[in-house]
Amino acid sequence: MRPDDIPLLAMLRDTMGYHGARQRVIAENVANANTPGYTPNDIPRSEFERVLAGQQGQGAVGLRTTHAQHYGGETGGGSAQFRTERAPDSETTVNGNSVVIEEQMVDANENRMRFETALSLYQKSLNMIRMASRSPGQ
Repeated sequence: MRPDDIPLLAMLRDTMGYHGARQRVIAENVANANTPGYTPNDIPRSEFERVLAGQQGQGAVGLRTTHAQHYGGETGGGSAQFRTERAPDSETTVNGNSVVIEEQMVDANENRMRFETALSLYQKSLNMIRMASRSPGQ
């Protein structure tokens, strides 16, 4: 049994994947803060909900086996692809750039806190599983 076979852990892994992808998009926005005509992007929460809903009810996907002695193999997690959308900030400069560093930093901080919350829940859940699997008295 893999940790991803437990629905809670799979959901937390997907949540961390979403926030990791969103952090990359926010970092790209900050990197282009002085690029003329650049409009910031974001991954809307609805995109995460769409991907998560599409994965519910699906079992773990294994590799195809062609012989009875082959193992199904492990599949890597975090394979969800998130669609980005243009998300202009509250103001646009003369050169057409609409990245507001302060707004991007607020988004990055909020995103980081949500990632760390999901990570903490994931780690605590794994610790509970480890504790439950130990022999009594250890």
